[in-house]
Amino acid sequence: MSARRQYSNQEYLEMLLCYRECNQVLVRAVHLYQQRFGVRVSHHTILNAVYRFREHGRFDPPPVNAGRPSHSAKLEEEVLGFFRHHPLASTRDAARVFDVSDNYVWRLLNREGLHPYHFTRVQELQPADYAARLAFCSWLRKEPRNIMWTDESTFTRIGMFNIHNAHYWTETNPRVARPDHILTRFSVNVWAGILGNRLLGPVFLDRLNGDTYLELLETRVRRMLERIPLAEVRGLYFQHDGAAAHFASNVREYLNGVWYGGERWIGRGGPVPWPPRSPDLTPLDFLFWGRIKDLVYGQTGHDIRSVDELKRRIKRSFRQVKSDRDTLNRVKRHVRKRANICVQREGGYVQQFCK
Repeated sequence: MSARRQYSNQEYLEMLLCYRECNQVLVRAVHLYQQRFGVRVSHHTILNAVYRFREHGRFDPPPVNAGRPSHSAKLEEEVLGFFRHHPLASTRDAARVFDVSDNYVWRLLNREGLHPYHFTRVQELQPADYAARLAFCSWLRKEPRNIMWTDESTFTRIGMFNIHNAHYWTETNPRVARPDHILTRFSVNVWAGILGNRLLGPVFLDRLNGDTYLELLETRVRRMLERIPLAEVRGLYFQHDGAAAHFASNVREYLNGVWYGGERWIGRGGPVPWPPRSPDLTPLDFLFWGRIKDLVYGQTGHDIRSVDELKRRIKRSFRQVKSDRDTLNRVKRHVRKRANICVQREGGYVQQFCK
């Protein structure tokens, strides 16, 4: 193992200047330092230099006792202070800065009740989206609303596969593999709806455009509603998002002319505007599709050999969810909870507050 390179105070100072010039972005500072001096340093080296200068007014590490290090209260406070200043740093970063073991840092953080929380992926919002989301959620929670939530989703042959969450437990390594890049690809579009504690669908769509979507509303959706007791559809609002097919002129003309006199539908250009880029507000997106795809693909998604087999799996998954009344009964509660959070956040993100 090669010895760790020792840098002079002048070199550390140049790293610090690059770090400041790059607005404290480590990756950019590394590239700038290499560009100026022809030497590539690691981001750990620059991070160490920044922290030592800030906390000790020097670039060389503070002296430590020979032999087994003494982990004093002062050292513990410095490690905790490091994470207060650098909440995105890793335990390895702290271990390098303070010349302690990674396990020591982990034990200290656990003892102090600090946890490495993960980021939540959310849909990017545009500046104008906040007011639209706030207006919709304020309307939604004003009084109980009988809403038929609808959405479409695409199912592919291979689905989604997270290699870090898939394991094969056995005594010896079976050398299992999963095909990833498959030449023969296919997919199906699926429509679904949720009304109260009823799950509607699946309806398979070869193509999704204004004409096929209008046909769906005029035939399949109308027949579904005719089979539901009148008391459950009284005062019904129909919801769909701002997809291009939903915004087609013939679809809007149909909803404005037929759907409860054109007053009870939610969508782009509708009497109740649907806020754009808001999958976190519809139960089909935040609750239902993920559950269905888990059931469809499971651990064996790569065994789907045809469109017919994919459709059979989707139908079977729908039947399983329809029998799970607990999940469907949670829909109204989850929708109202998210509307309340959205209003409290003045139209901001809600997903990270719902876990």
